[in-house]
Amino acid sequence: MNGKGLILACELNEKRIKRLQDTVKLAGASNVKVMHQDFLTLDVNKSPLSQVKAILLDPSCSGSGTVHRRLDHLLPSFASQETGGVDKPRLEKLAKFQKKALQFALSFPAVERVVYSTCSVHQQENEDVVSSVLEFAKSNGFQLGYPLPQWQQRGLPIFDGAEKLLRVEPSQDMDGFFVALFERRLGSAVKADNTKISPPMLTQQKGELGSTSKKKGNKSKKKLKRKRLGICSENIY
Repeated sequence: MNGKGLILACELNEKRIKRLQDTVKLAGASNVKVMHQDFLTLDVNKSPLSQVKAILLDPSCSGSGTVHRRLDHLLPSFASQETGGVDKPRLEKLAKFQKKALQFALSFPAVERVVYSTCSVHQQENEDVVSSVLEFAKSNGFQLGYPLPQWQQRGLPIFDGAEKLLRVEPSQDMDGFFVALFERRLGSAVKADNTKISPPMLTQQKGELGSTSKKKGNKSKKKLKRKRLGICSENIY
């Protein structure tokens, strides 16, 4: 974004909020506003949230893709996990929250792209969550995008279109993670109450989906500024 526009970084956990603020300061990212708030309590109909064009949703997850980096394999409990001993109640709780957070992200009235990402390797937190919101996403005008088509590892084939998902199994060189991209079809923007609104014209510019206007003056500048408004969220529960 080259320092332009506005990024809203939403974090709930008190311990992590300071780390996030320090990271933003260290990066010199002057256009990032850190919000110590529960993502699910945001009012999507009020500015600037009503103008958000892109969302990166990085919700709480099991972190099962980072076990090697965290040295979890040295713990006695890791042996049981390798033999199938997964904390199922915790996974169910996480998946329920992840679905709720993803549906909320897809309800932002002007959002055009939503990326759902975890550092988990469990189907329950990844493909199953995406599959559970597909009908809701479709009703809001979204469809699955195909990020990094050259990437070989794709989603588990549990539903039609799962090949559009991206996943990586953990190794010594890389953590495991999962990515799903939702893209809103042209002319299908909606309000939070699911009533349709007339969206601005959409165009692809330098890999970024945004609004544009041929009119000159302040209105054009205002629209160009809005297209660069995004939000990222990593709530911890």
